[in-house]
Amino acid sequence: MTDFMILTPEAILTILGMAVVTYGMRLGGLLMADRLPQTGRWAHVLERLPGAVLISVWVPSALSAGAIGMVGAAATLIAMVATRNLFAAMIAGMGLVAFGRYFIGA
Repeated sequence: MTDFMILTPEAILTILGMAVVTYGMRLGGLLMADRLPQTGRWAHVLERLPGAVLISVWVPSALSAGAIGMVGAAATLIAMVATRNLFAAMIAGMGLVAFGRYFIGA
């Protein structure tokens, strides 16, 4: 067995802690869902929030990847508009970036 395959107590506690936090957030969302506004301005803001969070993560990643990252981001956006399928859009963007990095070296 190599060194990287040994599970230390710290690693196990870290994994368990991350699991507790992840499922706690999901449970909290389920428990709080009834208390969120269903109509009005705040409901509109909350509907747009996941997209805003995704963009705030996606754009810096695309910019830091250089030209191929921006081309991949554009391909993702075009595929999403054309197909309305998140999985297809992700495959289009990631596939284009992988192709560019492997064959072009970008």
